[in-house]
Amino acid sequence: MKFLKSTLLLLTTVLILFSCRTEEIQIIDPPKENALVENSPVVNLMSRAVLRDGSHDNIIDKASCLSIKLPVTVIANSTEVTINNEEGYEEIENIFDLFDDDVDTIELKYPVNVILSDHSVVAVNSGDELEELVKNCKGENEEDDDIECLDFEYPFSASVFNENNDLILTITLENDEELFKLLKDLKEYSAVTINFPIKVKLSEGSVITINNLEELKEIISNAINNCDEDDDNDYDDDDCDDCTVNKLKELFAECEEWKVDKLKVSNVDYTDNYETATFYFRENGSLKIIKNGNVFEGEWGASGEANDIKITINVNGFDKFNKTWSLHEIENENDEIEVSLFLGDDKLRFESLCNKGSNNGDDLSNALTEANSVWVVEKYLDNGEDKTSKFNPYDFYFETSGVVKAKTATTIDSGEWKSFNGATKLLLEFPSHDILEMLNEDWSVKEITDTQIMLKTYSSSGTIEQMLILAKK
Repeated sequence: MKFLKSTLLLLTTVLILFSCRTEEIQIIDPPKENALVENSPVVNLMSRAVLRDGSHDNIIDKASCLSIKLPVTVIANSTEVTINNEEGYEEIENIFDLFDDDVDTIELKYPVNVILSDHSVVAVNSGDELEELVKNCKGENEEDDDIECLDFEYPFSASVFNENNDLILTITLENDEELFKLLKDLKEYSAVTINFPIKVKLSEGSVITINNLEELKEIISNAINNCDEDDDNDYDDDDCDDCTVNKLKELFAECEEWKVDKLKVSNVDYTDNYETATFYFRENGSLKIIKNGNVFEGEWGASGEANDIKITINVNGFDKFNKTWSLHEIENENDEIEVSLFLGDDKLRFESLCNKGSNNGDDLSNALTEANSVWVVEKYLDNGEDKTSKFNPYDFYFETSGVVKAKTATTIDSGEWKSFNGATKLLLEFPSHDILEMLNEDWSVKEITDTQIMLKTYSSSGTIEQMLILAKK
């Protein structure tokens, strides 16, 4: 009996030892080549790539390392604007662009919540508090820490191991904030690995599949300076993402005659000096200018791509134009096409009223006289001052006969309207009236949509004096 008990005891011990050894064999060793090591080059690059970019709202906070959480209300050149989404930044830019020679100001209504580059949120109660946070940002022309030329494609996962190399957790990462937090907290884990393959998207739109950390390190390193991160304080100044030299040449071929809409050199406005000049940019690089019946011949050229296109002008007698300009923007609104050029603080803007296949006058008339349409003044700015409320009582009815009626609950006032110059101009004339005569102008039509018509007037120097937006009721 003792022999039997001893045998059973020995067998049990062997089985226990064998069982423990089997469990030990099943332990999963984390792949060392894909382990994230705190402060390693690849982890530092990854952390920079998932910092929050704050440059998109620099028009209101002038700081690329932080952004203001929306919604937020601001006062832009005395006009109150509530920003609910990124379209609000464009509305502020439009207010700033009303005048070229004024000083643009913006004031935030506090308190606001500020999102920092590490994705944390801070409550800010005053301009002084915001200024303290802004001091941590790099200057406008300095390279900041975040890498914006590459984005991770989510979701992907990471594996977390304990000190015994046991897989204890699989984390699914859904966005930059979650990945940033994981990289920041690496010291809390014994080992963390990325579960490859993963994908990243480069600034030009291509998507690359990454199979290990070494590949990821190389891709991020190569992407650092491969795009314009647009970290300056001019909102949406990268308006030529789709511009090409060929498109510019095609535009000049389709629109033969160009006028000077703006010329400002060394803070002096020379626009009026070239009011009678017409420019003809030819595809072969020659440039003809007719001014006061005199013909001047020269040349022009363009090179580069997207937001780095340079335009050179060289014509005898036109020294103010003879520079290598940067193409800033091409605007095409209701057949009025503008080409804007910058060189430091110098500005040159050409405009053309060429008609590219529209119905030459019907757009504006048809919009205003559409059956059962009633129009109201949605916005009226006079030299930057908002006077919209003066028109709140009025509904406007445009008749095909050229009569326009302004109705209130108790009155009806009649005036005249006319669409002319290829539907790029709208003439409004009301008899002497304290409020309605404020509309008596030759308005330039800037935009026509299904629900709105945007109109502007310009001074003799080419600056915008008034803006009127009519909206369907």
